[in-house]
Amino acid sequence: MNAKLMWIGQAGFILKTGQGSLSVDPFCGEAKGNAERIYPPFLEKGSVHVDLVLTTHAHWDHFDPVTYQEYVIPGAIVGPGTCMSALAASGLSIEGIRLDRGQVLDRCGFHITATPADHDVDSVGYLVEFDGCKLYFSGDALFTPKTIVPNIGMKPDAAFVCINGKLGNMNYMEAASYCRAIGAKVGVPTHYDLIRHNTENPKEFTDALARVAPEVRSFVMERGKEYDLETILA
Repeated sequence: MNAKLMWIGQAGFILKTGQGSLSVDPFCGEAKGNAERIYPPFLEKGSVHVDLVLTTHAHWDHFDPVTYQEYVIPGAIVGPGTCMSALAASGLSIEGIRLDRGQVLDRCGFHITATPADHDVDSVGYLVEFDGCKLYFSGDALFTPKTIVPNIGMKPDAAFVCINGKLGNMNYMEAASYCRAIGAKVGVPTHYDLIRHNTENPKEFTDALARVAPEVRSFVMERGKEYDLETILA
């Protein structure tokens, strides 16, 4: 498998394969309201171009026009209706592809399914399949039947799940239980390191996973490091 994966903080990832590239929820912009970034963007401006950006919902740390203009520059932006409305309002001349819950897209070698996520009015997660591999990105999601039930039996090779437990997200214990419920082989914590006062220790997740789902292996990614996907899935 010729695939590389990098975590760029918060819920942001960059995935590259031999056929294409995509980024899920990249955020390199400024924090809004009373929020504060713990560290500045580390990607060089203009250094990353991808075929697709997958946006899970339109909140500012998941949908950010500054990121798409200056840091992670996409050929097209994929997302549910609220994200398409945000894209139209941004004035960016980037192709928008609407993908609502349950809908699928085949592009650049990826088979992408928008999965239900109980967070915002139409927020989604994404199941990304390629070369016989299945990666699931939860985006923001609560640990409720609206998130859990439709995704039981998904059986991803790796699940990248939010663990911060605030502002409409499952906590580390719920995330561990969720990995078990969907049949993940590997659980990777996300959404815990970027915004001050909205953080979590990823060790809490790995310890919880060992207790409630010992059959699921944990893997904590180092921010900014590009991994061979096989290293994460091994």
